[in-house]
Amino acid sequence: MTAPSYQPLDPQTLDDPYPVFRAMREQGRPVWNEALDSWVLTSYAHCRAVLSDPVRFAADFRRAGETVADVGLDVHTIDPPEHTAIYSVLASVINKMVTPELSIDVRSKVEAMVDDLPAGPVNLIEEFTEPLARWFIPRAIGLPPFDLDVVAPIADAITAAMDSGLNPAAREPGIAAQGALAALIEEWVADLPADQHLPMLVRKASDAGVPRHIIMNSMRTLVVNGFTAIPASLGNALHAVGQHRIRLAECTRPGDLPRTAHEFFRYEAAIQGTTRLAVTDTDLFGAPVKRGQGVLMLFAAANRDPEVFANPDGITPDRWPNPHLAFGYGAHACTGSVLAALLLREVLSVLADRKLMVCLDRPGVHKRLATVRTLDTLRAELKE
Repeated sequence: MTAPSYQPLDPQTLDDPYPVFRAMREQGRPVWNEALDSWVLTSYAHCRAVLSDPVRFAADFRRAGETVADVGLDVHTIDPPEHTAIYSVLASVINKMVTPELSIDVRSKVEAMVDDLPAGPVNLIEEFTEPLARWFIPRAIGLPPFDLDVVAPIADAITAAMDSGLNPAAREPGIAAQGALAALIEEWVADLPADQHLPMLVRKASDAGVPRHIIMNSMRTLVVNGFTAIPASLGNALHAVGQHRIRLAECTRPGDLPRTAHEFFRYEAAIQGTTRLAVTDTDLFGAPVKRGQGVLMLFAAANRDPEVFANPDGITPDRWPNPHLAFGYGAHACTGSVLAALLLREVLSVLADRKLMVCLDRPGVHKRLATVRTLDTLRAELKE
């Protein structure tokens, strides 16, 4: 059987990557991709196995012989045991951010934004999902509102660099942007009262022996989420509601909304996948992986694996359990997932309570990004 060609930036793949994911998964083993210089994994079992094996497969590319600048080291790019302290502190502080007060504020903001939408079809990405995400992150983590003229270009450069394997020219600007954002966070934290979330995070992580640059770089990932995974998740969910003509008021109960949010995370993963490097020569489900080779785990493909998920290409609002990999798995599972889940839950709650549907004016158009699956335009109207 000939291995299918996976070209992440191919227009057809950007529109709908799932047929090629399915074809690769049907190979039954990892598929080598020359352009990505990586083995590509598409089955749930294979992805989860690699995510659970930090001994053979490194998130910290230094362990496989690569050079990584200090600015590139954060909670996502270092491994245990160095990783354990910052991950524990970050998770603890983020969990404290999730409060009833935050939910109330988010609900109020969503309702106000829905009320303020212009009449008729509009681009919900520009008018709703991106502004909401960029309001939400500073509100949740305890920062003043972002100066978007400063922060947005930095975040865009970091986002583009996520695809530097396909676009090497994005790498150096991305590294520079990482450093610029970490420096901004230093300034922001210095101006905050000591009992606020971020100064508390810095203090706890410092007490645990985490180097300062790793603390700041890890906080940087929270800020960048407001420009990547969080707006992408909101847009992808609204797009799916519109495509499937889902009436949330009829198919969900209030107690089911956390489950419904996770079903949308599963259905259209904002972060398509992540890469590990092999630390040693090894056999990986029949693939002869060499030390230093990349192993790309496509979460978006694993989340549609029929071996794990019934009706994988459909939406089951009350699906549970739902062991999707949209936030990764294991030691590097996304610590910010609880914030993303709170925000999407409140958006879905407003749509359900107001009996609103997402009525598409035309199909959504995706940005030319491989790592982050996110919409550029979603022309639609919210109406009963």
